[in-house]
Amino acid sequence: MVSSSQRLGALSIAGLFFILPFSDITTLKEIFLITGILSFLSIKFLHSDMKAAPSSNRQLNILIIVYFIWGFIALMSAIDPSYSFDELAFKMSRQYLLYFLSFSFASMFCADIEKIKKLLLPVALATIIMSLYACFQFYQSPVFMQNRVTGFTGAFYRLAVFLILSVPLILTLAYTTSSRLKWALLMVLPFAFAALVFTSVRAAWIALFIETVILFFIFFKTYRKTFVLGITAISLIFIALAYHSEYKNLVIHGTERPRLKAFDLSLEIVRTHPLTGIGYGKKTFSKYYPDLYEVRHAHNLFVNTAVELGSIGLIIFISMLVIIAKDFIKAIKRETVLDRRLILSGIFASLTGFLTLNLFDYMYHGWPGQMFWMLIGIGYALIKPYAETSN
Repeated sequence: MVSSSQRLGALSIAGLFFILPFSDITTLKEIFLITGILSFLSIKFLHSDMKAAPSSNRQLNILIIVYFIWGFIALMSAIDPSYSFDELAFKMSRQYLLYFLSFSFASMFCADIEKIKKLLLPVALATIIMSLYACFQFYQSPVFMQNRVTGFTGAFYRLAVFLILSVPLILTLAYTTSSRLKWALLMVLPFAFAALVFTSVRAAWIALFIETVILFFIFFKTYRKTFVLGITAISLIFIALAYHSEYKNLVIHGTERPRLKAFDLSLEIVRTHPLTGIGYGKKTFSKYYPDLYEVRHAHNLFVNTAVELGSIGLIIFISMLVIIAKDFIKAIKRETVLDRRLILSGIFASLTGFLTLNLFDYMYHGWPGQMFWMLIGIGYALIKPYAETSN
């Protein structure tokens, strides 16, 4: 029996999946978050028989707590302790809170894959809205690099990271639904791909390629025709864009010099503050180099983690990612129910694409990191029953 608190909690997670990438609607995001928290507390204290189960991997939970505590320990060397404290208290904490809430509510429905799908379908709705508007933006001024579309995210790089997170989910969800909804979801993908091209974020193209390779190796035997048609369609789109267009400028356009400079300056920070870094937060790099306007951070998630929390923080963070990757790969290999395997694979591809993109940029703070951890929470809810039986 599903309680009203469970429904409200699931609705808050689905609502956040839809609304997170939209800019300038902070109040609504807060309402969904508070609703999720209150729903969880209601279940925990008023419905003791409906308590959420603990996570399937205690090591990950322990590392999350250690990472959070280390962030506060690293304040002793922070360049701006008050700023870093606020970032820890209100941004890092929110990522892991959403991971926990997503896992808790999804684990209540883990036996019913249809309800898990309903949590993720809002991502597809947000994607088609973003993609159509992005295509319209480019149509207004069809010049690559000069008109880098943003959708409703407020920035071209934010749109790119959202599409990288959403495309594998939409593709795998499509093959778990009815025929009509399947084709509706598949029709979203050409617009999403076009919008991704129009952002001119080359790192996102690499990430999309990695996601495709992952899904290719997992499902090629089952969906051979789909992959052949998809690769053919993507190739034709690239050829069409390249023919008598500014596409070549997009490919050769370089921002390598400032990125390399940022990388060198970041390594200098790591050498100076090897253990604790200069404090958590995306702006700490700029605070350390206040006269540098060309770059504001190293375009690499792992280098930035070392800058912010030192080598110890980086080791903890990488350890968390290794645990997550191992758990997802094992779960995908042993899953026998196709729908569950599809969704797990879609989430894993999204997470891998996100991390690939962040090898060349830094889009982890704020809602991208929150959505990243929400997907991890949903994935662990699907992994949990099988992880328990294997112990």
